[in-house]
Amino acid sequence: MDTNANATKTAKKKKKASSTKPANSTLKILRFFLVPVLCIIALYVGVLIGYVALGGESASDVLNVQTWKHLIDLIFADR
Repeated sequence: MDTNANATKTAKKKKKASSTKPANSTLKILRFFLVPVLCIIALYVGVLIGYVALGGESASDVLNVQTWKHLIDLIFADR
């Protein structure tokens, strides 16, 4: 009786382990791509809030290259 219960537990563990392998790999892939994308979105939202809400400038200037060149020139002017 005890042997039958152990065999059933082992079969359930094998079935559970085999069903979670694709799920684990899918989660790893999602984390690999999702985390950087969410970081980029957070960076953009932070820059947008800082530039528009605090700076009082237009939102279209956030992605303008000249804006960032000017900012870098201001930061590194005396170096």
